[in-house]
Amino acid sequence: MARQLTQRTSLKAHPLKPLIARLARAFAAREVEWAQLADARLLRRFRRELDAISQSLAHDESLNTPAPRHDRVRSVCAEILIAARLLEAGCSIEHEVETPTGKHVDFRARRDGATLNVHVKRAPLPTLRDAEVQIPVPWRVLETVPRGLVVALALSQQLRPRETQEAIHESLAFLKAASVGEEIVFAGADVSTAARLRVVAPSTSTRVELVADLSASFDDHVPRFQSTLRKAFSQFMPRSENLFVVCGSSGGIEPFATALLGSNIERWDKRPRAGELIAYGRGGDGFWAGSMRNQSRMAVYWPLVPGAGPLLFLRETSAMRNAPTRAVELARSIFA
Repeated sequence: MARQLTQRTSLKAHPLKPLIARLARAFAAREVEWAQLADARLLRRFRRELDAISQSLAHDESLNTPAPRHDRVRSVCAEILIAARLLEAGCSIEHEVETPTGKHVDFRARRDGATLNVHVKRAPLPTLRDAEVQIPVPWRVLETVPRGLVVALALSQQLRPRETQEAIHESLAFLKAASVGEEIVFAGADVSTAARLRVVAPSTSTRVELVADLSASFDDHVPRFQSTLRKAFSQFMPRSENLFVVCGSSGGIEPFATALLGSNIERWDKRPRAGELIAYGRGGDGFWAGSMRNQSRMAVYWPLVPGAGPLLFLRETSAMRNAPTRAVELARSIFA
């Protein structure tokens, strides 16, 4: 059932529980070693916070409710996850380093003569949907459409078998001509939206890539991510390399990339890829658009789920291509 797929989640299956357990084991096993790289009091504080949020999860049936404590659980997980990554990479770290303007950098990491200022943010709360979602098998037929597009499918209600088949038939016709940003919506028995299909980005694949849409509204989430990026930018350490890391659900990757790089648009001033009629590019509405905020050159999105790794974004500049700084190389070695 679609409703079960998008809304139900058990405590045992919740992705944050094993992630917290793994972090707790890492800090317990390597506390002596990591005390050579970070303040031992900070490491002990992180262990206490991990114990506290683990106990908090033990008393909750689900993290899909917007309780303030759930927001804190995600924030703590994000910060400690990044600290562990830096320590595992052999970086010495300082926590809450003050900038000349009175702001604070979450972590100043040093290794082999390179210094990197790391700002940790969790994804805006409305963008998070922690439950892991599987795409129902009948909808997988959409992946036979021979177009290089990433398409997000959101299911909020159960459709009857006949309604599902009709929706899939319409979707196949829609995807044969759809452009990036277009969507098709299907109503349920109560006339509210039961399913939505949205073309979110071009793909390097030769066929449609179908992904679960974990966001309630893609367009609403992009400005929320940009607000998060602006907040991180206001805390930058001047005359130094800064990296912001945003942690959230898997469904936040596309809106984060759009907020950072700009909307996917059709580019008639560029040559399409071989075998295609349309070239794609990014619009001027991104956080990194043009020469804006040129002090910001690196960003990471990291889903808070077990086994997920960080996705590193590097800004295209001649300096980055020709002579990347040691801090940029450090960021690559840790987060790429």
